[in-house]
Amino acid sequence: MINYYYYNKILLNEVVLISDFDFTPYMHLVNFLGGCFDSNTEVVLYSLDNIKSSIIACHNGHISGKKIGDPLSSFAISKLKDKGKEGPPYYLNHISLSKDSTPLKSNTFFILDKSGQPRGVITVSTDVTKYQKAAELLLSLASMPNMENSSQSGIDFERLQSTPRDLVLDIIYDVTNTKDIDTSRLLPEEKMEVVRKLNCENFFLMKGAVSQIASVLDTLEATIYRYLSKVNKQSGSEEA
Repeated sequence: MINYYYYNKILLNEVVLISDFDFTPYMHLVNFLGGCFDSNTEVVLYSLDNIKSSIIACHNGHISGKKIGDPLSSFAISKLKDKGKEGPPYYLNHISLSKDSTPLKSNTFFILDKSGQPRGVITVSTDVTKYQKAAELLLSLASMPNMENSSQSGIDFERLQSTPRDLVLDIIYDVTNTKDIDTSRLLPEEKMEVVRKLNCENFFLMKGAVSQIASVLDTLEATIYRYLSKVNKQSGSEEA
């Protein structure tokens, strides 16, 4: 973008700006910010000398459909009375609409003169629709069934343990929420809960399962059979 400056007169395509405020550094800022972002981000500079023909610089105007000579944005007009009084001279992360009604993520900065009066506005607006679609795609690829819901609905899921002992220890951790616990110190009701969970995992369909769990729990096989019998009775009464 080539701009020509004659003292305080700025020739901008078909627009001639006569102002006592020097917008030159802000013109350069528009081109600088525009170069910092990709083609999905628009940077616009407004002069408040004539709000009906306010835009004096625009980078990536295709985002919103704005062009040099267009009026001041409605958002900036609505905030004009607040600037130069209290709070910082900017608004972050508000929504603006393009001419085709695409929502844009916008940031608006009010340019104040030495006396604190607003003289111009810079807006940086990004079309985030492509990023939203990418995020939706990533979420769909990363989606996982809820383990609790899967269990309740009868959907099987696989536990990856290297040995049956690892599976038993994993169940013990589920019951006690404690790693490296001395299994001989488990309460009878905790051992029975371990048996119940293993039964839900069809652990006892495996040959030698009772011997395996008895060894890990430091318990007699007869005790494991007794726990398993109680678990099956409870399960049968619940189904009835």
